[in-house]
Amino acid sequence: MKSVFFIIGLLIIYGSLYPFNFHAAPAGIWVEFLASWRAFTGHGDALSNILLFAPFGYFGVLAYGRRGWLIVAALVLAVGVQMLQVYLPGRDANLQDVFWNMLGVVLGAGLTLLPWLRFSTVGDVRDRGISAALLLIGCWLAYRLMPFVPSLDWQLWKDSLKPLLLHPQLSLIGLLHDAVAWAVVASLWPQVCRCRKAGLWLLVLVGGVFALEVLMVRNTVSANNVLGALLGVGLWSLWLSRGRSGRVILVLLLMLSLLLSGLAPFQWRPLPGGFHWLPFRGFLGGSMMINISVVFEKGFFYGALILLLQQESGRFRFAAVTTVLLTLFIEIGQLFVYGHTAEITDPILALLIAMALKAVSTESQVRAVQSGGR
Repeated sequence: MKSVFFIIGLLIIYGSLYPFNFHAAPAGIWVEFLASWRAFTGHGDALSNILLFAPFGYFGVLAYGRRGWLIVAALVLAVGVQMLQVYLPGRDANLQDVFWNMLGVVLGAGLTLLPWLRFSTVGDVRDRGISAALLLIGCWLAYRLMPFVPSLDWQLWKDSLKPLLLHPQLSLIGLLHDAVAWAVVASLWPQVCRCRKAGLWLLVLVGGVFALEVLMVRNTVSANNVLGALLGVGLWSLWLSRGRSGRVILVLLLMLSLLLSGLAPFQWRPLPGGFHWLPFRGFLGGSMMINISVVFEKGFFYGALILLLQQESGRFRFAAVTTVLLTLFIEIGQLFVYGHTAEITDPILALLIAMALKAVSTESQVRAVQSGGR
């Protein structure tokens, strides 16, 4: 858990200070910087800064407990990266971001108060998967509900439904993407909701997600989304959940979905493109909201593949290595297709997700042994 915490800190520094091309600070920049605490840069930027530091608070508390020095460390980190951004051309250093960063730390630390997310499991081995399952489902819901900003504008609600009601279009890859995702959620749901009417609550969850998607700004509901959810939940409930072979098929469908999404639209290059070895190169530019949404999506799919492979094989290392190799294979394949940029980011991201899941599993087992010893 401590390793995951330190890696998160390093990733915050890396993402905040890239490309590390420090220059002398322009004249008067410090006066402008000190006055920036009043400059609100938008809801999207605020949300991005909250989500950036939430894992720092979450894993910090899990690793070290509720220590006062964690708040001090988070404050030093948040202020430090903003001060260093003064020397980075193209970066907008803003003291108000520190407030949003600290709010993210508090939010992440607050998540550990939830029983399932603080890994306070008892000795029952079945309980050890609750936290991982809940975290993965949370990633999927976060991906679907970004940017978490609701609107009361009736016109925006209608615009959200236009792709479904006025211009319905289906794509095999998109349908498979959503169907597999919801089938995975259905497979993890019994670990989270252990009541008699768990199936009914799953349907409530699906319907609630679509209702909230309509309310969120810059969000739409498509035919792929709705049919994919119905197909995924239906297939899991009526067929895939009936035996071990069904779960194996779900793993294979998950791999197939990742392959098709990673290589579509299959427009082959006559010569291979370049491979980028700079980690997280694609996440260091463009819209931060889109980048965070992609992290949630990939976190769900890669984490789900690792978890399902571990459950079927009983070997975590095999599950992690298989997932990393699959992402590497997809990146190598992207050298030969248009519309994609081959880079080392996804294999590294899969490895980091595996480390996080391993930390969750280890922490759960340690807490279980301690509880049993008492």
